[in-house]
Amino acid sequence: MFKSSILQINDRGTAEERLWRAVITKSLEEWMCGPLSFSRKAEQFLFDDNNDFKAVCSSAGMDPERLRKRLKTIRARGIQKENIPFRVRTQKRLSLPQPAGWGQRAFGV
Repeated sequence: MFKSSILQINDRGTAEERLWRAVITKSLEEWMCGPLSFSRKAEQFLFDDNNDFKAVCSSAGMDPERLRKRLKTIRARGIQKENIPFRVRTQKRLSLPQPAGWGQRAFGV
């Protein structure tokens, strides 16, 4: 979900900025899809922390106020765990149909 957004800007900025964007991305993933304890910690960081959040956003080359405003809009719409399938939240693999002979080619079986 977030990786596709990050991939669009992956080549922009310095290595340090990309690292801090990855930190923000991980926080967003934990807030939206993580276990309850991680989700609460991520939500506290994203919405209530005024020091570290601003420092991380600045290091990522992002405007902390703009990001927080957009996150509040998402939260107000209720786009969080209740709208994400349970399997995705629990990190279970979804069974995708594989082409015939896929395992034989990939693993030499």
